[in-house]
Amino acid sequence: MNLKEITQLDQILATVATYTHSKRAASALQTMPNQTDLGAVRKQLTLTAEAHRLLANNVTFTYFDLDQLTALQTKLDQGLLLNAPQLDLINHFLINLRRLTSTLQVHQTLAPMLTELMTATTQLSGLQQRLEHIIVHGQVADDATPELAEIRQKIGKQRQQVQTALTQFVQKHPHSVQSNRLITRNDRVCVQLKAGEKNRFKGQIIDQSATGSTVFFEPATAAKKGAVLSGLLADESGEVYQLLVTLTGDVVDSWDALTKNQALLSQFDQIMARGQYGLETDSRLPKLNTTQHIKIVAGRHPLLKDAVPLDIKLTPQQGLMITGANSGGKTVVLKTIALFALMIQVGLELPAAVGTEMAVFSQFWVDIGDNQSITAQLSTFAAEMTTLVEMTANIKHNALVLLDEIGSGTDPEEGSALSIAIIEYLRQQHATIIATTHFSAIKEYAVACPTFMTATMAFDPQTLKPTYRLLLHQVGASEAIWLAERLGLAEPIIAAARQRLTTEVD
Repeated sequence: MNLKEITQLDQILATVATYTHSKRAASALQTMPNQTDLGAVRKQLTLTAEAHRLLANNVTFTYFDLDQLTALQTKLDQGLLLNAPQLDLINHFLINLRRLTSTLQVHQTLAPMLTELMTATTQLSGLQQRLEHIIVHGQVADDATPELAEIRQKIGKQRQQVQTALTQFVQKHPHSVQSNRLITRNDRVCVQLKAGEKNRFKGQIIDQSATGSTVFFEPATAAKKGAVLSGLLADESGEVYQLLVTLTGDVVDSWDALTKNQALLSQFDQIMARGQYGLETDSRLPKLNTTQHIKIVAGRHPLLKDAVPLDIKLTPQQGLMITGANSGGKTVVLKTIALFALMIQVGLELPAAVGTEMAVFSQFWVDIGDNQSITAQLSTFAAEMTTLVEMTANIKHNALVLLDEIGSGTDPEEGSALSIAIIEYLRQQHATIIATTHFSAIKEYAVACPTFMTATMAFDPQTLKPTYRLLLHQVGASEAIWLAERLGLAEPIIAAARQRLTTEVD
């Protein structure tokens, strides 16, 4: 399980991807690597905030499905000719690009950095004008060239002559035809003649129906006119072919610029999707630092409905030790802090209030129960220790370390001693440590340690149920008996456990 899965960032990115307009953009967004450079993180977050601002001001854009260009790339790679509808796609792509950049220019004050980003696109106005002139509604226009215009004018007149000759035949021999409707077969316009009548008239059988009861017949009176029409249609095809060859060559010559534009529009689509997510979740741009300072004001886990807002402030390299009962929300707090630290590194604003500040960490290390692998047939403790061995061997400066129930799965005394030694080592490496524990020795260590802040998850004193609020500078009990009772353990067993606990304390 990777870091995005552990923190559920992958689920958030999957939601953000639904706001994109192509598979290309959606895939790129979900696989975007984390940025660890402050400048790069700040740039992406600023772009997201600008997109958020545009959307909040009801600025709308039209989008082109970029996946269609990828399909054209395959055809060009095979050395094939682009047809008129495919060339029309290129035209609409360039029109969309022009409209999009024009809209950004109009609203430049709302999104200066985003506007500047899209000025790197190449308008290819010459290619676009040629395409617009020659291809209209997915077809080669009549006036694409003077020659084509003349040929098509002749085709229109000749087609009318053929139509007239065939209509006269139908009207003259109404009992010999199956239908008055003319039909085209093998590029020839025909009458629908009853099969038994085919030898009565001079002309050519072009085709016949599946049942054989009807033949598609070109009468001799229309044949000469049809032959002239066929010649004109061949001339038209030759002229159209030359135009398609020329335009395909123009597209190939401009393909590098087109793919660069495609990449920029994909990036724009991703940024706008991030902005849409920020708008939907009422998120905002946090202040950034590289000093490991964390300040979350009314932070809300974006995947939890009615999440209790989280408020926490950690000075540089200050650790947080969270105590309290199972099911009280300790791991949620730990994951929320980690999630926020990761969200900014993929360009996402944070669902938190004004005043929130987040550090840009260079490394993330996670040891959470649901991340411990059993595929190697290791015990829970051995699996956890394997993770901690790798962590301590490779820890670097400016790391965020998440330790959920460190040292569990073995003897409490040994587990506590080992855990404290590991935490001390990580502190010496200047890591920011967010940890949870039930062990009394680790709680006592955290209380005595000057760089650790303790916290517990609040419980309602009347109902003894968790409120999921984080109480700072406190140490909480594990409430194991309460949880067992809540999960339905028999009352006599609960009573015996409480009696035994009271006796031991006495």
